[in-house]
Formats: sequence, structure tokens, C-alpha cells
Amino acid sequence: MKAGHHEATQDARGPQEDTLAADGSGVVRTGSPGRTEASIQAGLPGRYEDLGPIAGGSFGEVRRARDTVLDRVVAMKLLRAEHAGEPHLRRRFLVEAQITAQLQHPGIVALYDRGELPDGRLWFTMKEVRGRTLQDLITELHASASPAGFRAAPSGWTFRRVVDAFARIAQAMAYAHSRGVVHRDLKPDNLMAGEFGEVLVMDWGLARRVGFADAAEGGISGPPDDAGSAGLTRHGDIVGTPAYMPPEQARGDTRLHGPASDVYSLGAVLYCLLAGRPPYRGDHAREVLSALLAGPPVPVSDAAAGGPAVPAELAAIVERAMRPEIERRYESAEAMARDVVAWLDGVRRREQALAALEHARAFEPEIAALRAQAAAAEARARAVQSELRPFDPVEKKRPAWELEDEARRAGRAAALLETRWLEAVQGALSLDPDLSEARAMLADHHRARLIEAELSHRDEDAARAEEMLRVHDRGRNAAFLRGDGAVTVVTDPPGAEVMVERFVLEDRRLVPVREGVLGPTPLLEVPLKRGSYLLRLRAAGRAEVRYPVLIGRDEHWDGRAPGEERPYPIILPREGELGADDVYVPAGWCWIGGDAVTPDSLPRRRVWVDALVMRRFPVTTGEYIAFLNDLVATGREAEALAACPRAQLGLAEGGDELALLRDERGLFGLPPDREGLSWRLDWPVVLVDWNASAAYARWLCERTGLPWRLPNELEREKAARGVDGRFLPWGNHVDPTFACVVDATAGEPAREGVNGHPFDESPYGVRGLAGNTRDWCNNVWKHEGPAVEGDRLRPDAAAPDEPDFMVIKGGAWASTMMYSRAAARFGGRPHVRRPVVGLRVVRRAPFA
Repeated sequence: MKAGHHEATQDARGPQEDTLAADGSGVVRTGSPGRTEASIQAGLPGRYEDLGPIAGGSFGEVRRARDTVLDRVVAMKLLRAEHAGEPHLRRRFLVEAQITAQLQHPGIVALYDRGELPDGRLWFTMKEVRGRTLQDLITELHASASPAGFRAAPSGWTFRRVVDAFARIAQAMAYAHSRGVVHRDLKPDNLMAGEFGEVLVMDWGLARRVGFADAAEGGISGPPDDAGSAGLTRHGDIVGTPAYMPPEQARGDTRLHGPASDVYSLGAVLYCLLAGRPPYRGDHAREVLSALLAGPPVPVSDAAAGGPAVPAELAAIVERAMRPEIERRYESAEAMARDVVAWLDGVRRREQALAALEHARAFEPEIAALRAQAAAAEARARAVQSELRPFDPVEKKRPAWELEDEARRAGRAAALLETRWLEAVQGALSLDPDLSEARAMLADHHRARLIEAELSHRDEDAARAEEMLRVHDRGRNAAFLRGDGAVTVVTDPPGAEVMVERFVLEDRRLVPVREGVLGPTPLLEVPLKRGSYLLRLRAAGRAEVRYPVLIGRDEHWDGRAPGEERPYPIILPREGELGADDVYVPAGWCWIGGDAVTPDSLPRRRVWVDALVMRRFPVTTGEYIAFLNDLVATGREAEALAACPRAQLGLAEGGDELALLRDERGLFGLPPDREGLSWRLDWPVVLVDWNASAAYARWLCERTGLPWRLPNELEREKAARGVDGRFLPWGNHVDPTFACVVDATAGEPAREGVNGHPFDESPYGVRGLAGNTRDWCNNVWKHEGPAVEGDRLRPDAAAPDEPDFMVIKGGAWASTMMYSRAAARFGGRPHVRRPVVGLRVVRRAPFA
């Protein structure tokens, strides 16, 4: 029996004691009539020594006693002397003893002995249980809780441990039901947690036998307890505790009392455990009974509002167990116990999985630190390299190489640690396949890998990452996986018609295919599926503008410049503002760099490049001859001679043979073909150094009144790639069919006319950016690339007077496709001339 702090509150109730307490939550207790301890001891059997009271009620009492034969302390329950002659109380007392004795289960207190004292009092002894009631544990647990969740109570009991205790109670009741016994008064006050973790169902005073005729059928032997048994529970009697009894018990319909009744009460106990209060409350018992019969109770999740959230699985168990209709409840306490145990198993797995996940998270700071270390070392290496020249000795280059090695070591260590992180997260999932935190971590990981792979155009890696993201996502990335996005287009003037063409792969090229018309500008957040598009903007009296856009997964292309709150308007040039071979490249974002197989590619970066106009073709030999002859005609012959192509490669400004012929007037013209060198007026000019190229741009500026100059390398890269980060002007497929490169012909490689290889055309319409000839750029070659401030390109106004190396961009007729990729970068001394290097010009768009 019970002992400890709550010893005086339980287990002494007589079998028909009024159980309808005023607050509806328990039984009414009464004190025992006054007797001397000596008189009590005198009446006990000789082997027992009285050690004092444990609990008392109207019809019985429980005392602690020492069994002198076995030398152990037991709990002794006695029928009071004044009731010793009442047959119905004697019968109920004997039934309780017999039921308790024959329920051999760890969750039911063991009965040792029974007998009758000389004065007629019946007694039986049981194991003494020291501990606390489940009600005490529930009260303590909720007192320590907060809306964030349950915390361990001061006694050390946790929410999961209390639920585990409840599961064992349900299992004990399943055993009792299998023996044909129902309890009929299950409530937190009648359930005990012992000092050493044992859990016991107490107080079987209202128990009855049902379902079995005799012991041969597996039931409890002895006289049946039914409506015909005089003095026991009769039809119409209300027994139990109103706050926890089922409706059939509240109605006094004893014919329906059975295992399902205990299942309902177990559900009510679990309700109290979750909500911290009984399912029904009132100021007195009849209020509680009325609420019960009007039922059902407030859903347990609502009753727990303001406290810890109720697990959905346990709320469902409560709802099913407490259904008013008997046939709709759990078919047995065992079935109910299985569901609770299943939840506990899930919680245990979750706790173990969360511990494994914390192990994984412990790697994250070190991974981040290593990534940062690698990035910092790489940045320092680039800074050191920016001060180096290609011909510097090893000793001077070694510090940069050491920094590069440091970056590689840190990157490798981060990759290895990330592999361990992945294994740890997968280990957490092996413990709990439904662990949402682990799924979210893996989803974030694969989402980042998917973005990276798509930007790098690694289709196989992207497919794997997308599939893994779908495996692990639980809805958070649904929009991202659908790939839908939106586009905003604002023009000046407004009202331009926007025709949309989607880039699709045809014969290894990205070809714009018309999809329809989006409508007149401004267009605000118009839905558009993921992909690369070419928008054609048309308005009366304005030149058509090609405006590539990239719609990322769940992204909005809004055209906002760095630091701006509103979309940047696309200026539509008036008719006549652009020359016949002028190509308008509107302002906007683009991806540059990030091509690992390309010589000296910059790191991938999204950069805003302001609007510019680029000539469709490189400067031709005919155009360059016109420049030289204009210099001669205006008395600037020395400048013309300095700018004239040389037939031989020269590292000095003078002394080389002129590549062009001069007539008797000193004007320049085409020379005859000779081995290894031919000239045509429509071929790009070559064998010009950077100084001569810059001189041509200045002359063109003077002649036209427009600010022509050499392009910045990122301007040229954007003009070649558009905005989607493609590797080549026509897409990502590397094939010499599409450009004038060394493998493009079965014959001897050579330059060709600027109208050759029409597939070597960028999304804007610029030609020859991947082959034929390379172009001088106006910025100094630096490892870190040109100046980008706040993600916005700041084109160099002018190169230094004596620059070491200037940037050269583009593919060439004498090189392979690897050197034709748009991110490739080369450097050349300003006074060096090469047969593969020419020039093209750009200007700021004055109308933009």
C-alpha cells in the first residue's frame, strides 16, 4: 500500500463509501474513530506488529505493520470493527482481497495474506509502496512547464517519463481486463509511482469481475459480481469519481461497466496529464456529472492552451479513448497502451536522433571557419598576385603560391569535415526517418548545391541535387522546386510591348523561341517559369531592345540597381540614336567569372553593369585603314605610322616592317597575300598594340562626337554571356562548329570576315566574341579583376601612363575552344602586337 507524503489520503475507503466529492475530483475522506494503539495491537494476529496508521476512511483503514515471521514491513488493510457485521461490506472486502491477490502483475500491488480478527474484522496484508501519486507528479510537472515546453520537475520526473508511467498503467489494466477484472475508479490519485520507478494501480475497492464464468475460462474464481449479488453494486448505483468516469458509469448503467469503461477513464487520466486538469470540473459533484453527461469535454489541446503544446498523437489517443460511444473507443487497454508506447518509442528515437543531430551541428562552426579561411587566403593570394608581373622570379611569386596552397588545404579540410557532417545528419535520420530538423538541414544543403550546380551549368550535379532536395523537403522548398518566378519590367517611356522568347536547346545552341506577349510596360511581378529568357521591347518611334532576363527558382527579376528601392527603367533609344551596327546592352545584373576550366577566370559574382553600346563587329581592316589615312590627311603621319600594324611581332615600337602598303601619296592599303599572313578589308584588324587601339577609339570619338572607347573586360563579358552565366555566346556546348577557331576548318586556320560564323552571336546580337580575333580592353590586368564597388562595375576611365599589362578577352582563329570561353582572361603588354589580337569599341549609352 501507499506510504510517504500522501499516506493519509488513500486506500482506506469502504466498498460503498460515497465517492462523489464536492469538487467532483475525488472521494470524501473521513477520519477513523478514536482507538488506542494498544487496543489495535492487541487484536492483530500474533505474527504482526502494528507500526501506526497509513490512511483511514469511513469503512476501513490501512496501517503499517511488521511481519515478525518474515521480518518485513507490510501494509495491512482492515475493515472497521463497527462495520464488521455488515454482510455487503464484508463481501465487498473479500472480493477486493480476492481480486487483488489473483492479479499477478508488476503494476498491481501484491497481496500477501488475509484473515479475520477475533472481533470479526476482516483484514489483508499487501506490499507497502512508498512513493507519490500520479496526481502529484502531474501537478509538479505542469508547475515547472512553460508554453515553450515541459521542463524536468524538481523531483527529476520529465514529461516523457510520466507518459511512460501512464503506458505501464495502461498495460497493467490490459492484464487485469484479460483476467476479467475492471477497476471502475481509475484516476491520478489512485495511481502510484514508487521510489524506485515502479508504477502501480491502487485501490481496487470498486473493482468488479466481468466476462468470465469461472476459472476454467481464464477468469477470477469465486462468486460472480453481478446485479443479483445482494449488497454489491446494483443497477442505478453511481460509483467512481465523476471527473474521470465514463458516461455509462455516470448514468449508473452497471450492465455496461466493462473494460471499455476503464479505457475511457485511462483517456481521462491522460487528458489530465496533458492539460494539467481533469476533463470535467465543477463546484460540486452534480455539476461535474452534468458536464460529463452533456459531453464531450473541451479538446485536450484547447484545455492545455497557455501551456506546452499537446503532441498530436497523444491528443488523438485521448479523443479515441474518451468517445461517448463504447464501440468507438479503443477495443482494449492493450491497444491503447500500444499507441502510447509507439509514441514513446518515437520520442525516444527522436531524442536519440536529436542528439546525433547536435553532434552534426558541432561540425558547422569549424566548417564555416575553414571556408572563411580558404576564402581569406584566396583573397590575399589575389592581392599579392595583383602586384606581380608574369616574368617575376619564383622567389617573388612564392608568397602568393603559399597562400593558394593554404586556401586549398583549408578547402579540402572543409570538404572532409562536411562529409562527416553529412554522415552525422544521415545517422540522425537512420534513428528517426521522420526527423524534420535533419530533413530541413539536408534540404538546405542540397538546395545550396542545386543553386551552385545550376549556375555552373553542371546538369548532372544539378539533377542529383534537385532529386535529393525533393527527397528531404517537407514543403518549405515547394515554390523553389516548382521553379516559378516573376519578372518586373519598367521602361522609359512606358507602354512598350514586351514579347517573351525562351532560350531552349536546339542543336547544342540556346535559341530564343517565342512564347507570347507579356503585355505593355510597366509589368510588375508577372509570373514566369524558371529559365533564361529574351524579352524584346518594342515601342513606336523607338529602336527594338533585347533585354535578357534570368528567372531563378522562386526568384523575382525586378531590375533594381544596387542600393535602389525601385526597378531601374530600361531606356528605349529613339530611332536613329543607334547606328546600323550599334548594339544596345541595357543596364542590369549579370553573372561573371565562375568558369573553372577557363584560364584565369574570375570567381563567380553577380555584378551590375550600366548600359552601354557596343559595335556589333570588331574593328575591320577597312575601318582601320580609314583611320590611318585620315591621320595622314590631317597632317598626323607620325601617329599613323605608330599605329600601323607591323608585319612582324614586335616588342619595341619601331624597327618592324609595316604590314600595310603605302601608295605614292602615303596612304595605306592592303598588301598582297604572303605565306602566313593575308589581309581583307572585312577581316578584323590584327597586329595592333593596345596604344594603337586606344588611339583608334580616340579618333573615332573625335570623328563621331560619341564617347567611343575600348571595353572594360566585364562589359565585354556581359555582352558575350548575357545575364544567365552561359560559358559561350551561344550557350554552354563547346564545339568549334560555331566559331572561327583552330579546329573550325579542315584547311589551314585563318581569320575570316566579320560576317562569318553567324552562330557566334551573343544574346544581344554582338558577333565574333568567341572566335576570329581577341580584343584589347581598357583596364589593367589584375588577378582580382576590375574595380567593382557595391556590386556595381566602375569602368576604368583611363589606363595608367605606363601600364604593365592590359586585359585581352575573347577566342581566336589560331586557338582552341578552351580559350574561347567568355570568362577567359589574358594579359598583354601595351606595346606588343599579336596576329590574333585586334579591337572593338563601346560607348556609354547617352540616352540611358
